[in-house]
Amino acid sequence: MNNQHATIPSDRLSIVSALIILNYALMPFIYTSPTPLHFSLFGLVFDWRIKYADLLVLSAALFAAIGTYWLLYDHPNLNKQATFIHLVLPTLTAGAMSIPLNVISIGIAWWVMFAFGSILIILTLIAEYYSINPHSSLFAMARIILIPLAIALFLLLSISSRSAGYRLYLQVLLLGTLFTGIFTRLLALSDIYEKKKAILASALLFMQALVACHYLPLRSVPFGMVLSGCVAFLTSLPFTQEPSKNIPHTVRDAAWYALPFFVGALFFL
Repeated sequence: MNNQHATIPSDRLSIVSALIILNYALMPFIYTSPTPLHFSLFGLVFDWRIKYADLLVLSAALFAAIGTYWLLYDHPNLNKQATFIHLVLPTLTAGAMSIPLNVISIGIAWWVMFAFGSILIILTLIAEYYSINPHSSLFAMARIILIPLAIALFLLLSISSRSAGYRLYLQVLLLGTLFTGIFTRLLALSDIYEKKKAILASALLFMQALVACHYLPLRSVPFGMVLSGCVAFLTSLPFTQEPSKNIPHTVRDAAWYALPFFVGALFFL
């Protein structure tokens, strides 16, 4: 097989997409009484109420993770040791898109979200397949899809975490893990060499921004947009680095990607 022209297996793509979309379609038709789940861990008390529909969120993410692995397994350029990195965004996308479908009542908004989520997960699977080979003619298309998708997912989940009123330690755990996963995935699309140092430095900077935003009197949307602007800035730095540019020029170019988020946050204050 010519590695330059490896094509996505349409039969596997259809099966994986159908399973995830069917999972979405079942959500509004399954209702059970919440099951209380109360326990303590290391002095922290957790009091949750689990519904069966909540488990469908996890099943959508699980279908995406296993399905993506199956979809990519036979790619001639796949590094088996780096397979996990390709599972991050499809898993997060499938899980994140199922959350609003779980809470919105059936109507026009639900169907719009259902169609949008279905298209988005299919595009994510296709983009992940063609992101494996950097010499493929479709690699640039894959980057164009995956980078904005990752930032949009972070925006959605950061707004949700603020709306839920999570305490700082939960936000650090949730959003810190999410950022690290997204940044690690997107960094694999760049040509930067010292990836471990870049991940550590970016994670530390993000945590500083997260703590600052947590204590600022920001509502959920401005909170999410400011943090997403920080994510856009940090994830853009590896792509704006060039040997001909000095550090101020690199920082300036990356800041342009964050500016729309910061400006947008002002409109929701």
